[in-house]
Parts: sequence; C-alpha cells; structure tokens
Amino acid sequence: MDQGLSCIEPGMTVLEIVSRHRATEAVFKAWDHRAGECICCQALFDTVQQVAERYQLDLNRLMAELSAAAGPPDA
Repeated sequence: MDQGLSCIEPGMTVLEIVSRHRATEAVFKAWDHRAGECICCQALFDTVQQVAERYQLDLNRLMAELSAAAGPPDA
C-alpha cells in the first residue's frame, strides 16, 4: 500500500474500515439518517462505493469524513 495515499479507499468494506479505525463508526452512524437505516447493520459487507450508490450519498464527502476520523496513514 502506498503510504502517501489515504488509509481508507472506496473499495474497502464498512467492516474493514470500522475494524481498523474504530472512530469511523461514529461517522457511519452520523450518515444513518441520510441512508434511512443503520449502515453498519445493513451494509457491513458492502464497500463504501456500494454504500454511496445504494443510499445515494455524496461519496467524496463521506470519504473525507471517514479519512478525517481515521487520522493520517501510518508512516
């Protein structure tokens, strides 16, 4: 993995992200109202890209919030 890139990518599943970066769970919970249901409950094995498409969410904004919550990539 290129350490210059964000540690979270759109092809990662919700489960991968939350298990590696616990603080991102709060981000997904904050987006639940936009999705109309619990993302972690209903889309745990989906990628962030799939989640954004399914629930018609702003992928760029979601990715930015997840990356901010996860913090900088490990050096």
